[in-house]
Amino acid sequence: MLEGVILAGGKGERFWPLSRPGRPKQLLRLIDDESLLRTTWRRLRHRLDPGALRVVAGESLVPSIRLELPELIGDHLVPETVGRNTAPALAVAAALGARGGGDVIQLVVPCDHWIPDVDAFWASVNRAVEVAQAEDGPLVTFGIPITRPDTGYGYIERGERRGPVSEAWQVRRFHEKPDETTARSYQASGNFFWNSGIFVWRAQSFLDELARTMPELHKLVQHLTTAKDPMDRLPEIFQRAPAQSVDHGVLEHSRRVAVVAAGFPWSDVGTWERWGDLAGADASGNACHGDILSLETEGCILFSEEGVVAALGVKDLVIVRTGDVTLVVPKARSHDVRRLFRLLQE
Repeated sequence: MLEGVILAGGKGERFWPLSRPGRPKQLLRLIDDESLLRTTWRRLRHRLDPGALRVVAGESLVPSIRLELPELIGDHLVPETVGRNTAPALAVAAALGARGGGDVIQLVVPCDHWIPDVDAFWASVNRAVEVAQAEDGPLVTFGIPITRPDTGYGYIERGERRGPVSEAWQVRRFHEKPDETTARSYQASGNFFWNSGIFVWRAQSFLDELARTMPELHKLVQHLTTAKDPMDRLPEIFQRAPAQSVDHGVLEHSRRVAVVAAGFPWSDVGTWERWGDLAGADASGNACHGDILSLETEGCILFSEEGVVAALGVKDLVIVRTGDVTLVVPKARSHDVRRLFRLLQE
Protein backbone atom coordinates (compact mmCIF):
# COMPACT_ATOMS: atom_id res chain seq x y z
CA MET A 1 0.00 0.00 0.00
CA LEU A 2 1.25 3.47 -0.90
CA GLU A 3 0.50 6.40 1.39
CA GLY A 4 1.23 10.06 0.74
CA VAL A 5 2.60 12.33 3.46
CA ILE A 6 2.47 16.06 2.74
CA LEU A 7 4.73 18.23 4.87
CA ALA A 8 2.87 21.51 5.26
CA GLY A 9 4.96 23.12 7.98
CA GLY A 10 7.53 25.81 7.41
CA LYS A 11 7.29 29.58 7.69
CA GLY A 12 8.21 30.63 4.15
CA GLU A 13 10.78 33.03 5.59
CA ARG A 14 12.48 33.73 2.27
CA PHE A 15 9.16 34.87 0.80
CA TRP A 16 8.66 37.62 3.35
CA PRO A 17 6.91 40.08 3.33
CA LEU A 18 4.23 38.31 1.27
CA SER A 19 4.64 35.18 3.39
CA ARG A 20 3.79 35.66 7.08
CA PRO A 21 3.44 33.26 10.05
CA GLY A 22 -0.34 33.08 9.59
CA ARG A 23 -0.10 32.94 5.80
CA PRO A 24 3.08 31.05 4.86
CA LYS A 25 4.28 30.40 1.34
CA GLN A 26 2.42 27.12 0.92
CA LEU A 27 -0.94 28.88 1.28
CA LEU A 28 -0.15 31.61 -1.27
CA ARG A 29 -1.27 31.62 -4.89
CA LEU A 30 2.14 32.31 -6.34
CA ILE A 31 2.05 30.52 -9.67
CA ASP A 32 -1.52 29.66 -10.62
CA ASP A 33 -4.95 30.42 -9.22
CA GLU A 34 -4.52 27.86 -6.44
CA SER A 35 -2.14 27.59 -3.53
CA LEU A 36 1.03 25.53 -3.65
CA LEU A 37 -0.54 23.27 -1.01
CA ARG A 38 -3.62 22.67 -3.16
CA THR A 39 -1.44 21.98 -6.20
CA THR A 40 0.55 19.41 -4.19
CA TRP A 41 -2.64 17.76 -2.96
CA ARG A 42 -3.98 17.53 -6.51
CA ARG A 43 -0.69 16.02 -7.72
CA LEU A 44 -0.94 13.21 -5.17
CA ARG A 45 -4.67 12.75 -5.73
CA HIS A 46 -3.79 11.87 -9.31
CA ARG A 47 -3.03 8.37 -8.00
CA LEU A 48 -4.04 8.26 -4.32
CA ASP A 49 -7.42 8.43 -2.59
CA PRO A 50 -7.96 10.87 0.30
CA GLY A 51 -7.82 7.92 2.70
CA ALA A 52 -4.20 7.36 1.66
CA LEU A 53 -3.07 10.94 2.29
CA ARG A 54 -1.81 12.59 5.46
CA VAL A 55 -0.87 16.22 6.02
CA VAL A 56 1.52 17.24 8.80
CA ALA A 57 1.30 20.94 9.68
CA GLY A 58 1.72 23.44 12.46
CA GLU A 59 -1.27 23.58 14.76
CA SER A 60 -1.89 27.27 14.00
CA LEU A 61 -2.37 26.44 10.30
CA VAL A 62 -5.00 23.74 10.85
CA PRO A 63 -8.04 25.98 10.15
CA SER A 64 -6.47 27.36 6.94
CA ILE A 65 -5.52 23.89 5.73
CA ARG A 66 -9.04 22.63 6.38
CA LEU A 67 -10.33 25.40 4.12
CA GLU A 68 -7.77 24.60 1.41
CA LEU A 69 -8.31 20.84 1.57
CA PRO A 70 -11.94 20.14 2.51
CA GLU A 71 -11.54 16.53 1.29
CA LEU A 72 -8.84 15.82 3.88
CA ILE A 73 -10.03 13.14 6.32
CA GLY A 74 -10.28 14.35 9.92
CA ASP A 75 -7.51 12.50 11.72
CA HIS A 76 -5.28 12.51 8.64
CA LEU A 77 -4.37 16.10 9.45
CA VAL A 78 -1.54 15.72 11.96
CA PRO A 79 -1.03 18.92 14.00
CA GLU A 80 2.46 19.81 15.17
CA THR A 81 1.66 21.39 18.51
CA VAL A 82 5.30 22.53 18.67
CA GLY A 83 7.40 22.96 15.53
CA ARG A 84 10.33 20.55 15.75
CA ASN A 85 11.52 20.32 12.11
CA THR A 86 11.13 17.31 9.82
CA ALA A 87 12.56 14.39 11.85
CA PRO A 88 9.79 14.39 14.51
CA ALA A 89 7.13 15.14 11.88
CA LEU A 90 8.16 12.16 9.77
CA ALA A 91 8.67 9.93 12.79
CA VAL A 92 5.06 10.56 13.81
CA ALA A 93 3.85 10.06 10.22
CA ALA A 94 5.74 6.76 9.91
CA ALA A 95 4.36 5.46 13.22
CA LEU A 96 0.81 6.38 12.21
CA GLY A 97 1.33 4.79 8.81
CA ALA A 98 2.56 1.57 10.40
CA ARG A 99 -0.55 1.22 12.58
CA GLY A 100 -2.41 -0.83 10.02
CA GLY A 101 0.38 -3.36 9.72
CA GLY A 102 1.42 -4.68 6.35
CA ASP A 103 4.09 -3.20 4.18
CA VAL A 104 3.05 0.46 4.03
CA ILE A 105 5.23 2.56 1.74
CA GLN A 106 5.20 6.31 2.25
CA LEU A 107 5.74 8.99 -0.36
CA VAL A 108 6.87 12.13 1.48
CA VAL A 109 6.53 15.47 -0.31
CA PRO A 110 6.95 19.07 0.80
CA CYS A 111 3.83 21.05 0.02
CA ASP A 112 5.54 24.06 -1.55
CA HIS A 113 7.37 22.61 -4.56
CA TRP A 114 6.49 23.35 -8.16
CA ILE A 115 6.28 20.15 -10.25
CA PRO A 116 4.17 20.87 -13.34
CA ASP A 117 4.43 17.45 -15.07
CA VAL A 118 2.28 15.13 -12.97
CA ASP A 119 2.77 12.06 -15.19
CA ALA A 120 6.56 12.42 -15.14
CA PHE A 121 6.43 12.85 -11.37
CA TRP A 122 4.51 9.60 -10.92
CA ALA A 123 6.82 7.74 -13.31
CA SER A 124 9.71 8.67 -11.01
CA VAL A 125 7.69 7.74 -7.93
CA ASN A 126 7.02 4.29 -9.40
CA ARG A 127 10.77 3.75 -9.87
CA ALA A 128 11.44 4.87 -6.31
CA VAL A 129 8.75 2.53 -4.95
CA GLU A 130 10.44 -0.40 -6.72
CA VAL A 131 13.73 0.51 -5.07
CA ALA A 132 12.10 0.92 -1.64
CA GLN A 133 10.63 -2.58 -1.91
CA ALA A 134 14.10 -4.16 -2.14
CA GLU A 135 15.02 -6.66 0.55
CA ASP A 136 17.38 -4.26 2.33
CA GLY A 137 14.55 -1.72 2.69
CA PRO A 138 16.39 1.41 1.55
CA LEU A 139 15.24 4.92 2.34
CA VAL A 140 14.92 6.51 -1.11
CA THR A 141 15.40 10.18 -1.84
CA PHE A 142 14.91 11.99 -5.13
CA GLY A 143 17.96 13.75 -6.54
CA ILE A 144 17.32 16.70 -8.83
CA PRO A 145 19.72 16.85 -11.82
CA ILE A 146 21.86 19.97 -11.48
CA THR A 147 21.28 22.72 -14.05
CA ARG A 148 23.35 25.53 -12.49
CA PRO A 149 25.90 25.95 -9.67
CA ASP A 150 23.32 26.94 -7.07
CA THR A 151 24.51 27.82 -3.56
CA GLY A 152 21.01 27.73 -2.09
CA TYR A 153 20.51 23.94 -2.15
CA GLY A 154 21.94 21.01 -0.26
CA TYR A 155 23.57 18.36 -2.46
CA ILE A 156 23.57 14.57 -2.62
CA GLU A 157 26.69 12.70 -3.71
CA ARG A 158 25.89 9.38 -5.34
CA GLY A 159 27.90 6.22 -4.82
CA GLU A 160 27.62 2.75 -6.32
CA ARG A 161 24.76 1.96 -8.65
CA ARG A 162 22.15 -0.37 -7.16
CA GLY A 163 22.24 -3.24 -9.63
CA PRO A 164 23.69 -3.26 -13.15
CA VAL A 165 20.72 -1.57 -14.86
CA SER A 166 19.08 0.25 -11.97
CA GLU A 167 18.43 3.98 -12.17
CA ALA A 168 19.22 4.26 -8.47
CA TRP A 169 22.45 4.69 -6.54
CA GLN A 170 23.56 4.35 -2.97
CA VAL A 171 24.01 7.74 -1.34
CA ARG A 172 27.65 8.30 -0.54
CA ARG A 173 27.19 11.54 1.35
CA PHE A 174 24.93 14.53 1.92
CA HIS A 175 26.55 17.95 1.52
CA GLU A 176 25.52 21.27 3.01
CA LYS A 177 24.88 24.34 0.87
CA PRO A 178 28.24 25.08 -0.81
CA ASP A 179 30.01 28.23 -1.94
CA GLU A 180 29.93 28.96 -5.66
CA THR A 181 33.31 27.38 -6.44
CA THR A 182 32.31 24.15 -4.72
CA ALA A 183 28.90 24.19 -6.40
CA ARG A 184 30.59 24.45 -9.79
CA SER A 185 32.81 21.47 -8.96
CA TYR A 186 29.76 19.44 -7.93
CA GLN A 187 28.06 20.17 -11.23
CA ALA A 188 31.18 19.37 -13.25
CA SER A 189 31.75 16.00 -11.55
CA GLY A 190 28.45 14.49 -12.70
CA ASN A 191 28.10 12.60 -9.39
CA PHE A 192 25.93 15.07 -7.52
CA PHE A 193 22.25 15.98 -7.34
CA TRP A 194 20.34 18.73 -5.63
CA ASN A 195 18.62 17.45 -2.51
CA SER A 196 14.88 17.65 -3.20
CA GLY A 197 13.53 16.67 0.22
CA ILE A 198 11.16 14.19 -1.48
CA PHE A 199 11.34 10.62 -0.13
CA VAL A 200 9.92 7.12 -0.56
CA TRP A 201 10.35 4.44 2.10
CA ARG A 202 8.65 1.65 3.96
CA ALA A 203 7.23 3.12 7.12
CA GLN A 204 8.78 0.28 9.12
CA SER A 205 12.19 0.72 7.46
CA PHE A 206 12.18 4.36 8.47
CA LEU A 207 11.24 3.46 12.04
CA ASP A 208 14.01 0.87 12.14
CA GLU A 209 16.60 3.47 11.10
CA LEU A 210 15.10 5.98 13.52
CA ALA A 211 15.63 3.49 16.36
CA ARG A 212 19.31 3.32 15.44
CA THR A 213 20.00 7.00 14.70
CA MET A 214 17.58 8.82 17.03
CA PRO A 215 16.62 6.27 19.70
CA GLU A 216 15.00 8.79 22.06
CA LEU A 217 12.68 10.04 19.34
CA HIS A 218 11.89 6.46 18.40
CA LYS A 219 10.86 5.76 22.00
CA LEU A 220 8.51 8.73 21.89
CA VAL A 221 6.68 7.61 18.75
CA GLN A 222 6.79 3.82 18.89
CA HIS A 223 3.64 3.56 21.00
CA LEU A 224 1.63 5.35 18.30
CA THR A 225 1.61 2.12 16.30
CA THR A 226 -0.62 0.44 18.90
CA ALA A 227 -2.19 3.30 20.91
CA LYS A 228 -5.98 3.36 21.03
CA ASP A 229 -6.10 7.17 20.64
CA PRO A 230 -2.79 8.10 18.96
CA MET A 231 -3.79 11.70 18.23
CA ASP A 232 -4.11 12.36 21.96
CA ARG A 233 -0.42 11.58 22.39
CA LEU A 234 0.83 14.10 19.83
CA PRO A 235 1.14 17.17 22.10
CA GLU A 236 3.45 15.34 24.48
CA ILE A 237 5.50 13.87 21.64
CA PHE A 238 6.10 17.18 19.91
CA GLN A 239 6.79 18.91 23.22
CA ARG A 240 9.50 16.40 24.13
CA ALA A 241 10.92 15.74 20.65
CA PRO A 242 14.25 17.24 19.62
CA ALA A 243 14.25 19.93 16.95
CA GLN A 244 16.06 18.14 14.14
CA SER A 245 15.80 17.72 10.39
CA VAL A 246 15.41 14.23 8.97
CA ASP A 247 18.58 14.77 6.92
CA HIS A 248 20.78 15.56 9.94
CA GLY A 249 19.01 13.23 12.36
CA VAL A 250 18.54 10.10 10.26
CA LEU A 251 19.67 10.10 6.65
CA GLU A 252 23.22 11.37 7.12
CA HIS A 253 23.85 8.57 9.64
CA SER A 254 22.27 5.76 7.64
CA ARG A 255 23.89 3.34 5.21
CA ARG A 256 20.49 2.41 3.78
CA VAL A 257 19.83 5.58 1.77
CA ALA A 258 19.44 5.40 -2.00
CA VAL A 259 18.93 8.18 -4.53
CA VAL A 260 16.80 8.08 -7.67
CA ALA A 261 17.26 10.73 -10.33
CA ALA A 262 14.10 12.81 -10.59
CA GLY A 263 12.75 12.69 -14.11
CA PHE A 264 10.48 15.70 -13.78
CA PRO A 265 10.82 19.50 -13.87
CA TRP A 266 11.16 20.86 -10.34
CA SER A 267 11.55 24.04 -8.35
CA ASP A 268 11.34 24.54 -4.61
CA VAL A 269 10.06 28.09 -5.21
CA GLY A 270 12.45 28.85 -2.40
CA THR A 271 13.23 32.52 -3.05
CA TRP A 272 11.90 35.51 -4.92
CA GLU A 273 14.57 34.85 -7.55
CA ARG A 274 13.22 31.34 -8.13
CA TRP A 275 9.68 32.74 -8.33
CA GLY A 276 10.92 35.04 -11.07
CA ASP A 277 12.22 32.05 -13.02
CA LEU A 278 8.75 30.49 -12.97
CA ALA A 279 6.75 33.66 -13.53
CA GLY A 280 8.51 34.41 -16.80
CA ALA A 281 10.12 37.63 -17.94
CA ASP A 282 9.23 40.46 -20.29
CA ALA A 283 11.48 41.81 -23.03
CA SER A 284 13.61 43.60 -20.42
CA GLY A 285 14.01 40.49 -18.28
CA ASN A 286 11.59 41.70 -15.60
CA ALA A 287 9.18 39.30 -13.85
CA CYS A 288 6.12 41.28 -12.81
CA HIS A 289 2.93 40.75 -10.83
CA GLY A 290 0.26 43.30 -9.98
CA ASP A 291 0.21 47.00 -10.81
CA ILE A 292 3.71 47.69 -12.15
CA LEU A 293 5.18 50.76 -13.86
CA SER A 294 8.75 50.31 -15.07
CA LEU A 295 11.07 52.35 -17.28
CA GLU A 296 14.68 51.60 -18.18
CA THR A 297 14.52 48.72 -15.71
CA GLU A 298 16.18 45.36 -16.38
CA GLY A 299 16.30 41.92 -14.79
CA CYS A 300 14.10 42.85 -11.84
CA ILE A 301 11.36 41.09 -9.93
CA LEU A 302 8.51 43.53 -9.34
CA PHE A 303 5.61 42.29 -7.24
CA SER A 304 2.69 44.33 -5.94
CA GLU A 305 -0.02 42.92 -3.71
CA GLU A 306 -1.74 46.31 -3.66
CA GLY A 307 -0.90 49.72 -5.04
CA VAL A 308 1.70 50.56 -7.68
CA VAL A 309 5.34 49.53 -7.80
CA ALA A 310 7.23 52.04 -9.96
CA ALA A 311 10.83 51.40 -10.97
CA LEU A 312 13.13 53.64 -13.01
CA GLY A 313 16.67 52.95 -14.13
CA VAL A 314 17.36 50.01 -11.84
CA LYS A 315 18.71 46.54 -12.51
CA ASP A 316 18.61 43.10 -10.86
CA LEU A 317 16.49 44.07 -7.87
CA VAL A 318 13.60 42.42 -6.06
CA ILE A 319 10.91 44.94 -5.13
CA VAL A 320 7.87 43.60 -3.30
CA ARG A 321 5.03 45.77 -2.03
CA THR A 322 2.41 44.55 0.43
CA GLY A 323 -0.13 46.50 2.46
CA ASP A 324 2.29 47.32 5.26
CA VAL A 325 5.80 46.45 4.06
CA THR A 326 7.94 47.22 1.00
CA LEU A 327 10.97 45.02 0.38
CA VAL A 328 13.95 46.03 -1.78
CA VAL A 329 16.89 43.64 -2.12
CA PRO A 330 19.43 42.69 -4.83
CA LYS A 331 18.08 39.68 -6.69
CA ALA A 332 21.26 37.72 -6.07
CA ARG A 333 20.69 38.07 -2.32
CA SER A 334 17.04 37.11 -2.27
CA HIS A 335 17.91 34.04 -0.19
CA ASP A 336 18.93 36.41 2.64
CA VAL A 337 15.41 37.81 3.05
CA ARG A 338 14.91 35.37 5.93
CA ARG A 339 17.37 37.45 7.94
CA LEU A 340 14.94 40.36 7.88
CA PHE A 341 12.06 38.07 8.81
CA ARG A 342 13.96 36.70 11.78
CA LEU A 343 15.03 40.17 12.86
CA LEU A 344 11.37 41.10 13.17
CA GLN A 345 10.73 38.06 15.39
CA GLU A 346 13.35 39.07 17.95
